[in-house]
Amino acid sequence: STPRMSMARVRGGLAIGLLLLLCAAMVAFLSRSRDIFLRSSRLGVPSLRNNRVAGLSRLSRRIRPQIGPTGASAFASAPDAKRVLVCIADGSEEIETSGIYDTLIRGGVDARLVKVGGSDKADLKCKMSRGMTFVAESHLEDLDEKAEAFDMVVLPGGLPGAQTFASSPRLLSMLKDRKDNGQWYAAICASPAVVLEPNGLLPGKATCFPGLQDKIASQLSNDPSASRVVIDNDCKVVTSQGPGTTMEFGVELLSILVGDEKADEVAKGLLIQRAAVPA
Repeated sequence: STPRMSMARVRGGLAIGLLLLLCAAMVAFLSRSRDIFLRSSRLGVPSLRNNRVAGLSRLSRRIRPQIGPTGASAFASAPDAKRVLVCIADGSEEIETSGIYDTLIRGGVDARLVKVGGSDKADLKCKMSRGMTFVAESHLEDLDEKAEAFDMVVLPGGLPGAQTFASSPRLLSMLKDRKDNGQWYAAICASPAVVLEPNGLLPGKATCFPGLQDKIASQLSNDPSASRVVIDNDCKVVTSQGPGTTMEFGVELLSILVGDEKADEVAKGLLIQRAAVPA
């Protein structure tokens, strides 16, 4: 019995010794981790969690940019920036809407997405022509400013978005006021033919989506095949043809709003070769 008791004591001692070693190793590990954390904090190294949050925040800003002067800091507009309304509706064209907005923001313009139409003014979501969802900053009917408060009003194309624009008394009134006051407005794709021409808002040379050019035959510029963007300086109207001409359209809007130097700078950054613009 005595040898058995001795063996049990030895085993018990070994177990206790191993447990103590394990505890010591754990304490050393925790102490080392604490030292690393404190040094990282002093050096300003963010934690993994903060890295994830910051990454998601940057990603969310790219996916859903803030509107107007609260946009991404790299392209933030100045307090005295030109102000532009970019109208959208259910069925507006995605490429045209995002391309126009992005180009204007790059040029330092205070661009604002405003929803037109819809039965619920509180619902600022727009389901675009290809199924994407865009979110406007405000609804046109809730806009306090008058038409003359903005330097330009821009209409993307797309159907039925352009038809919604054409059936909005508030929008048509704003555009007619701008025409009467000699203020700039612009439209691309279907909107020149569906919104502007039927309402007497296309008095001079213009272009539109090729499949709708028969509706503005008398306004087409002399060389329709070359008229990707048409600026009518007399009537203060800018028109363009469709998704593939969106960035050129946006750059020419910048040339009117902030000058050729800034427009050239933005065009270079977008790898766009500015073309001759017939009128």
